[in-house]
Amino acid sequence: MRAVIFGASGLLGRSVVRAFDDMSVTGTGFSRTVPGLVTLDATSADSIERLLGRDQPDVVVNCVGERRPEVWAGTPAQARGRNIDAARLIAEGARRCGARLLHISSDYVFDGTAAPYRPDSLPNPLNAYGRWKLLAERAVRAACPDAAILRLPVLYGHAQFAAETNLTEIARQVGAGARVELDDVCVRYPTHADEAAEVCRRLAGALLRGQRLGSVAHWSAEQGFTKYQMAVLIAHRFGLSADHIRAGEADAASGERPVDCRLDCQDLPEALGPVRRLFSTEFPPAVEPWLFPAGPVPS
Repeated sequence: MRAVIFGASGLLGRSVVRAFDDMSVTGTGFSRTVPGLVTLDATSADSIERLLGRDQPDVVVNCVGERRPEVWAGTPAQARGRNIDAARLIAEGARRCGARLLHISSDYVFDGTAAPYRPDSLPNPLNAYGRWKLLAERAVRAACPDAAILRLPVLYGHAQFAAETNLTEIARQVGAGARVELDDVCVRYPTHADEAAEVCRRLAGALLRGQRLGSVAHWSAEQGFTKYQMAVLIAHRFGLSADHIRAGEADAASGERPVDCRLDCQDLPEALGPVRRLFSTEFPPAVEPWLFPAGPVPS
């Protein structure tokens, strides 16, 4: 079996490559290429066509996307391309080469007013990122009707830089000691990237076996936290002061952040089996390297 993982240099993509270790895997990256990955612009139809034509994969996973607000707010055309155009082109390529497609989407397609959200709940995104992810879902469905779409919440894991995840950025703020206000209204459900990747692997296996699971699936951790609550939790876990962290409404005040996008995930565990990681034991090693202003401590 062969797999092509688009966006393999990102947080989730790196985990997905490891989770698919029983297959022959080709991973792609663009702005953050590393040895072993194919450098590929996922907004180039010709590049996608050449790669899929060469590898003839059984399954394609699309982890390409730009979630960072500072990027999609500053360069919206570029972010739109990574979130919508790339999704459409990858879906078209997967269909033409006969591969099963797993497309990664986001809980931000919902407005956060009526959680928990079922896979068939009506999307109503509040911000540009959520709208792009919803448009990407529709483009994927039009280009590759039998694709599976997996919506995920905010992820954390072994980050390569602090801003790669909300959790590691919060850890950096806790460790820095400078006064900062963090939102204490909007609830997130931080999910380990390795957990999400294992779900991707099991879902891909189900697709290859011809198992019908529905066109849209949800996966999420069960515990919800605001950014402020995460900061306090990190401080307490490592015996640090949280006096410089103030609870506020920084994210909620703009009206562009959903308050609670909790995903109803009951369908997948019934079909794929449990894939749960405990946040209380998984978050400390993910955040510890970023508690120090100088950056990660060499292991």
